Amino acid sequence: MKARGFTLLEMLIVIVLAGILLSIVTISVAPDERQALAREAQRIGQLMAIAADEARIRQQPIVWEADLRGYRFVTEEGGERRLLTGDDLLRERTWERELTRLAVIDRSSARPVQVLLGPGAPPVRVPIAREWVQPRLRLELANDVARVAVEVDESGRSHVALQ
Repeated sequence: MKARGFTLLEMLIVIVLAGILLSIVTISVAPDERQALAREAQRIGQLMAIAADEARIRQQPIVWEADLRGYRFVTEEGGERRLLTGDDLLRERTWERELTRLAVIDRSSARPVQVLLGPGAPPVRVPIAREWVQPRLRLELANDVARVAVEVDESGRSHVALQ
């Protein structure tokens, strides 16, 4: 009777194929750090449009505040600054990876209005108007891996570009 089984060559081929498949899966699953900042910038653009709708509904201006650690949406009621709470979309958030630079640029004059370079600096503040026409601005976000820009037009729509 002849013994049946796998030869050493067949076993090696299976191991090599398994290794190749595992490396392909690992590469495709690993997050790209540059894309993470781009996704965060895209989220900010969408949240600003939502905040503009919320400002129109409440008939109360909303301000986007950001520092190198995170961002939040605030409003003023009776002269008191208050975080928007009770809204899961406009809640306070932290950056996935701390920023090294944050700039707000007025697109009508192409000048930086506010720039954050250090961790102790006061936050940048971008007012979100109750009107249908929003100020045109550009937000530049940078961390130690990537740089992105969020272009916001007068209708509140945004476009993200990796730099």
